[in-house]
Amino acid sequence: MDKQKTNTIKKGRNKTYNKLRTIYNLIFVLFILLVLIYGVLHVFTDKKEYRNAGIEKFNNGDYEAAIEDFDNALKCNQWFSESLDVDIEMYKADSYIKLKDFSSANKVYSGILKNYPEKYYDKEKVDFLIELTSTLERYENGDYISTLACFNRAIEAGYVEMSLYAANCNEYSKKYEDMKKNLDIYTAAFGYTPDICYKYASYYLAFEDYNNALSNIEQGIECGDSIYFQDFIYSQVLCYTKLNKYNTAYEYAKKYKSEYPGNKDIADMYEYLDTRVNVDTEVINDIYNQNGKTVDENTDSESETGTDIETIN
Repeated sequence: MDKQKTNTIKKGRNKTYNKLRTIYNLIFVLFILLVLIYGVLHVFTDKKEYRNAGIEKFNNGDYEAAIEDFDNALKCNQWFSESLDVDIEMYKADSYIKLKDFSSANKVYSGILKNYPEKYYDKEKVDFLIELTSTLERYENGDYISTLACFNRAIEAGYVEMSLYAANCNEYSKKYEDMKKNLDIYTAAFGYTPDICYKYASYYLAFEDYNNALSNIEQGIECGDSIYFQDFIYSQVLCYTKLNKYNTAYEYAKKYKSEYPGNKDIADMYEYLDTRVNVDTEVINDIYNQNGKTVDENTDSESETGTDIETIN
């Protein structure tokens, strides 16, 4: 009996052990599955898709939409993505620069230094970009003197888009040769825009080179609407006037005066040119009848004059 009872107890224990082992195995398998699922969710995310969509919008000039995609990419909690995240942050900061939101760009660059190990970025480059965005903030606030040195270093480092800012600083300081040098750097990289045409025209006007100024002015007008359009049309009339092409200048002034009646500069130029083109040839006090009046007209005038004299006497 005792032996049989002992075997029964052993069998019961084995069954219990087997059940527990099965449960433990199931728990372990479930744990492994959960770890795998969790890992998959944090390794395979939409981060790259958002990044690529943001870069496409960035390249198309839609910077605000690009920033939204970059933010969505950064929200994806993906393991081992620090290098990719730094790349996304750099694009995001560049988007803010394109939007001239230099303060936000500065914060993004500063965040890279704070949140990521140095092995994922060039610290010297990021430090300079922090300085550059701070410089651009000062430039936007009207500092065209102390900002120039940083812009020149940026150009030397390959940030050729800063050449336009440097050119504006040169113009402010009346360093026109340096201004043209920087404009040439910019146009070599990005081509002509209305802004660039206006700057070149300003350069040539400073040296009274009206033919070259006129060439850039008319190229700027052909670009279409811009904030400089009314400056262009006034300068066009001015150049033709300075070149003594009064009839051409007058025709343009007449046209623009009609199209832009509120432009006082054009109105004043029109009045001036009108005296040059439509010269009043009638002689005042025509005692020798140079105006070609008839004898009766002269007689009437003399009669009226005589009446005035008698009245005064």
